[in-house]
Amino acid sequence: MPRFGLDDSMEDDPVDLAEGAYSQISSQLAAWSGDDTNDDTMDIESHRRKSLFTRAGFVRPPLSSPKLSDFKKSANPTQALAPSSTLALPPPPSDGNANASSRPQLSESYHASLSTLLQSYSSDPSVALQSYFEMLSKGASDEGLHDEGNVWSLLHNLVQGGVEMLTSPNPPPDPSSPTPTFGEITGNVAATPEVVTQSVLTSDPRTFRRAIILDWLESCAAEHVVYVDPSVSHKKSKMWPDTLSSIRSSSSETKGSFDPDTNHSLKGTDVIDEAELLSACLQFIRAGKLQEACDLCAKAGQPWRAASFAGGNLTGEVVVDVDAGSLAVVGNPNFCLWRRVCWSLGRSLKQNASKKIMGSSLYPPSTYESLIYAALSNDRDTLLASPLLPSFFDKLWVNFRCLHNRTIDETVVAHNKARRAAATTFAYPGTPITEDKSESEQLSHTAAIKSVNENTIVATSPVTTVYHSAIKSIILGLDAVGAFVQGCKYESIDQLRFLAHLSLIPDLKMGVKTSLLKPYISHLVDMRMLELVAVYVSMLDEDDIVDTYVRVCLVTEDVAERRLVYNLGTEHLPGQMEEILSSSVANTILSPANPSSSKLSALQWLTFDDSYALELLTKANLLLRQLMTEGLFETSQTLVVSHVPEATVQTIRDMVETKEEAKDLGDEAESVIWEYESLVASVIAITKYTLWKETLAKASVADDASGDPLQVHGLTLEEKEIMDKMNARESRLASSSKAKDLAEAASESVAALQAVLLFSGGYLNMNAEEEQENEQRASEINHLRVSLVPLLLNMLMHVHFTMGQQTSDRSYYQAAMEMAVTVAKPDTFILECLSQEAVGEFMEKVAEAGNKYVGLGGTLG
Repeated sequence: MPRFGLDDSMEDDPVDLAEGAYSQISSQLAAWSGDDTNDDTMDIESHRRKSLFTRAGFVRPPLSSPKLSDFKKSANPTQALAPSSTLALPPPPSDGNANASSRPQLSESYHASLSTLLQSYSSDPSVALQSYFEMLSKGASDEGLHDEGNVWSLLHNLVQGGVEMLTSPNPPPDPSSPTPTFGEITGNVAATPEVVTQSVLTSDPRTFRRAIILDWLESCAAEHVVYVDPSVSHKKSKMWPDTLSSIRSSSSETKGSFDPDTNHSLKGTDVIDEAELLSACLQFIRAGKLQEACDLCAKAGQPWRAASFAGGNLTGEVVVDVDAGSLAVVGNPNFCLWRRVCWSLGRSLKQNASKKIMGSSLYPPSTYESLIYAALSNDRDTLLASPLLPSFFDKLWVNFRCLHNRTIDETVVAHNKARRAAATTFAYPGTPITEDKSESEQLSHTAAIKSVNENTIVATSPVTTVYHSAIKSIILGLDAVGAFVQGCKYESIDQLRFLAHLSLIPDLKMGVKTSLLKPYISHLVDMRMLELVAVYVSMLDEDDIVDTYVRVCLVTEDVAERRLVYNLGTEHLPGQMEEILSSSVANTILSPANPSSSKLSALQWLTFDDSYALELLTKANLLLRQLMTEGLFETSQTLVVSHVPEATVQTIRDMVETKEEAKDLGDEAESVIWEYESLVASVIAITKYTLWKETLAKASVADDASGDPLQVHGLTLEEKEIMDKMNARESRLASSSKAKDLAEAASESVAALQAVLLFSGGYLNMNAEEEQENEQRASEINHLRVSLVPLLLNMLMHVHFTMGQQTSDRSYYQAAMEMAVTVAKPDTFILECLSQEAVGEFMEKVAEAGNKYVGLGGTLG
């Protein structure tokens, strides 16, 4: 099998000789790796850029709802929102495994990351975005969502290199620090090839961005490297022990003599061990861990192979004597020649990879070795054609690695040419004095890579998941991310959560944020994770914030949950909460499908803070008008007693006094208070009338139940007289008590009914200015007034007539007659509420009352 630089004749054990050679190479590599002597003070970004540079494989140092204003003007029940089914938030997708897909811990983790982003983005966007993506990546990985975690880690790595790395494949240069050109950098003949290459890779934004992506691709692969440590087995820690034993025991070979370049086939278990070793080495190189591959070879008794892998170290300088200040030149001055040899080895070892080793899942060792040297020599065609690198990530890695290495090759060749042109007598250390054809050959054989760019890479990479598509769009920049999110169809909660948070990248110009966040918010509400909702609602467009949070309020009925939703809303949506609460209450009241209990309960939203007192009273009036129009007087009483705090009116008046706009606000507040007090007065009146009727009914039932006194037999005549007197006395006392209770109930009922009918300025009588300001409200109030006034007047007449009949007290009939005067007075506006027929019936009652009054001895004046 072909090997590098070993003697054609080896008298000693080849393994011992190889170990000695490798120890020298390793010491040189270790010395070179000591270049960074002041890591503690090194600038963070320059350190990161250098770390990306050293991962290239050639170097291994330490390797719409109604608004509040609308409701103040209009509260038309016929304009209520559509049925409740349309008020629901957009439904989240359904998953077969609901428990797994809900992932409440992940939702909490993602919520925390968004909160962190919002808190610090304005002061330091780069740090905020890094924290955001890092927390998202960790959260997804902890839940086993590795593909999603990889997407967030890519974004994190790009932002670490600079926020501009997110924008496009060609990030704009920093205008504050002019970037030197490629010619200027490679023309610095005094700098070592290592320094010049590092400068090229880190100064150009596009090249640096590609290096970041390559570093990310390799770090993703590092999580999946599988290998067996050769040191665990004495046999595996030696090079080809079965083959060497076979050769030594063969009579056709000279004992003790062994040429590793002789084409001997491996014997025994050496084939499997070799395939395992090279498979692991390929995995390490795929993961950007060249040093680990070299160490693995050394542990397997093949240090010469490690040396061949490590030939890509560019020439650099290290301090060998601090006191004397002397430097030593280390690295491979024949870098391009090493590339060409690796290329030849990779092509010569290339074979059909369809056949595996019999009885094993591994391919022949040469299959892995060919790909290793192809990766080291930048042989893109060989890498892309291999079935061992079939995945989406593998294809990306091949392309970005080849672009990266092509830049290195171009830099080394250009720098060498500049040095040769500047050299007079002696060559610069690390650069051959004469041009080697390997330089031009390497560039010629990899010329096709120059036509590769981000667009061609993503176009030829196989996509199997939504996360692959996301990665492709991120590679192409934010515009592509916007197009991807806009066109992507999520099929699970996990995908919805992912896309929703992807859409939250600041400055991502797309019109799909709302379409993703709304169903995700719906999912959080369904899971009753209400503590997470407000911050996501705050990320919506201004026009959608109120509508969405109103819908959250509409499906929140538990008192504790309402308090939570309210508190978080005031924290994240302070400018919209009054409108949200007002709209939520109005939507509940105006929906015909909602029961009265839900409508009453909705008022609770406006009791959480005294600043909403005026809005609470406005909505209470809206509901009272609705309930009383429908004849639900008991429910109206419940509203007044249990759902509007007693101090609300005074709270409003106190609040008006402290406002600068006290005049306008005061007029509005007094109008609302006037309506509320009018409605409450009618509720009280109807309640008192109902109580009077109940008292009357009880008295009638008691009279009917009294009947004949209980007959007791066997009494003497004297005993019977005593019992009759006792019964008569009890009957008189009971009648007196009932009459007193009934009179009191009648008195209270009459007072309450008269208070409404004699309301100052007329009951529910609005002036012309108020009617113009809110025509809908005026229409509802007038409709209620026309319905209630005749009803209350009939109730009052009923009390008078009934009490007159019950007590034969002509004062009740007198009061009934006097109501004609009250009704006729212009300032009561009662007559406006009565139809011609109603007026006729009323006057007949008045005439009847006059007859009753005269019949009881009264005199008409």
